[in-house]
Amino acid sequence: MTCSFKTIAFVGIFSLFLTSCESLLETDPMLSVDSETALSSVESIEAATVGCYSQLRSTSLYGRQYIVYPELMGNTAAHSGRRSNNQTVANNARGTHMGGWQLAYEAITAANEILEALEDFEGSQEWKDGIAGQLYFLRALYYHNLARIYGYDPTAIGATNRGTVPLVLTSIKTYSEIVPTPRATQEEMYAQLYEDLEKAYELLQGTPTSAGPHFATSGGAAALMTRVALYNGDYPTVIEWADKAIESGVARFSTHDSYISDWRAETHPESLFEVEFKVDQNIGITNSIRSAFTTRVNEEGTVQNGNGDAVVSDQLFELYEDDDVRKQLIMKGLGTASDANEMTKFFSRGGAPNLDNVPVIRLSEVYLNRAEAYAKVGGMEAEAIADVNLIRERAGLTPVTGLVEELLLDEIAKQRKLELAFEGHSWFDYKRLGQDIEKPNGTTFLWSDYRILSIIPWREINANAALQQNRGY
Repeated sequence: MTCSFKTIAFVGIFSLFLTSCESLLETDPMLSVDSETALSSVESIEAATVGCYSQLRSTSLYGRQYIVYPELMGNTAAHSGRRSNNQTVANNARGTHMGGWQLAYEAITAANEILEALEDFEGSQEWKDGIAGQLYFLRALYYHNLARIYGYDPTAIGATNRGTVPLVLTSIKTYSEIVPTPRATQEEMYAQLYEDLEKAYELLQGTPTSAGPHFATSGGAAALMTRVALYNGDYPTVIEWADKAIESGVARFSTHDSYISDWRAETHPESLFEVEFKVDQNIGITNSIRSAFTTRVNEEGTVQNGNGDAVVSDQLFELYEDDDVRKQLIMKGLGTASDANEMTKFFSRGGAPNLDNVPVIRLSEVYLNRAEAYAKVGGMEAEAIADVNLIRERAGLTPVTGLVEELLLDEIAKQRKLELAFEGHSWFDYKRLGQDIEKPNGTTFLWSDYRILSIIPWREINANAALQQNRGY
């Protein structure tokens, strides 16, 4: 049997030649299309683009790991101790980390292929711009996640820095096109992220805000840029793009009265980009984020239905003031978990047990990103306080005044922890700031530990002679 590689049939890019033709034929048909024939119509290009979104739902990405693992690896979540599942994650054990290398590169390869097909495609320029804008946004999202999982962030680089991940920006159709590619430096990676997001923002200007948050919009691209620029330590850019995201109209800021109900809505009103799960894409009790965080299905539930491995840590719980509306999202578990404090942000919001759309970036994060940026640039303390007070007062807390320097940054970090808890930020915030993590079990995980970075899959190291493994592995 011969195998054509003129396809968008993706495995890890640099281990592509190690994969059999049979396994390629078993890939998701949304992602396995002949680039010379299937990308020749509007329908096929749209289907392939939807395939790039579909990867995000994987349990190795936003379906579970990207949300659950950072909370356990950080310190907002503590392991319940009732089961062994996810215990190694909570212990930051060797080799237990977030990943998604193969899935991300599958989607990146798809995006590259479709972008090239669009160049000569005869169709509406507005339609082509909309597709291209979505692909640039998705490519940036996938690459940024890979960069922060497998490499150091520009704001905190270790002594044995080996870069981020390989940047592949063109399609790969044949064996001869596979060349050893080294890991991009932080500077190279972030320059590319900026370029992709700037293109996405411009190309998506004609896309209505109603397309969000489940599809990329200019507002979603601006929001992601605030996160990328924050990780890059580029604070003026954070401020500039936060304004664009806030003014985009894609999302609305929750009020004190709507805060809890907004977390019960199928689509969170604050989401600038959100991974959508349809009814037939429910990943079930074993893998769902809801089950990892709580033993409840919903507020009315009386029968234990969930694992509740990742409970609210005592450190986090004690940070919430009694009048803080966000504390109402924490409920006691059921059955053997009746003494546990459980976070209910993921609470079967899709109308069926374990069915939740996953917010990737919310408006509250954009305000907190901007607050941190204001505090870092100097001379803009008043603006930083205004943003952090927006978060505080919405929560029902009294505003703060007169904070400067470390006291101001500490307050912003505190509100970030309280506001974004159990949304996949804890680990990454410590990592990008180069801070040690005081774990719920009383131990300290040092930022200098080699386990701060994930292991690159050995199949990629073996397939790509230019690729260096992270230290310690």
